[in-house]
Amino acid sequence: MGKAALAKRLGRKTVSGELQRMLDLGLIEMTIPTKPNSRLQKYRLSEKEKALKKA
Repeated sequence: MGKAALAKRLGRKTVSGELQRMLDLGLIEMTIPTKPNSRLQKYRLSEKEKALKKA
């Protein structure tokens, strides 16, 4: 999911601060972690977040 889709899902216009917080907490992960500034970069739920959703 890209930044725009993530923002829409969170009910916001942008996700700049939230994105970094979620990455730091391990709730989401980059699809291309070796290239964080790639124009093709997307984000997905981490295993940690998936486990929290199931609980």
